[in-house]
Amino acid sequence: MYAIYKQKKYDAELRLGKDVILYSYVKDEGFENHVDPWGRESDAFFSQKMDIHELDYLYEIWYEIQYKGHFFDVISYMNRKLIEKDLFVLNAGIEKYPLIEKLGFEVYDKGQWWKEIGRKDIEALKIIEEPLGIFKDQGLKIKILEGADIDDFLASVEE
Repeated sequence: MYAIYKQKKYDAELRLGKDVILYSYVKDEGFENHVDPWGRESDAFFSQKMDIHELDYLYEIWYEIQYKGHFFDVISYMNRKLIEKDLFVLNAGIEKYPLIEKLGFEVYDKGQWWKEIGRKDIEALKIIEEPLGIFKDQGLKIKILEGADIDDFLASVEE
């Protein structure tokens, strides 16, 4: 999940619906050295706890990939390491069984199937942004990328 605070994007965690913890590798104003659950303090990772009302925005992002004319959930992380490996893992449930059987999906759990594909197999990439908490009334934001726009997006992923 992500938060916008003072017009800057942070990784975030929502707790009990109102408390938010922001995380950063930069010690911005108000951030302190992060202490993990085992009591270890970091000199290179920082956090700040605040009320959700102090944020500009809070949201989650998930992705769908169009493969062979159909959109499927992406269950692999959208991160630099997997993008460089050219690895994207699609997920489908039993409701699409005749289709996924035809497309060569494999069972990974009861009622769930998956398939590994590469960039060359991606016809379109759907980016879905869901506002959370007090921002949820703003509604989903959906963007669909095709062609070179997919490559530009994948090149911009830093994590």
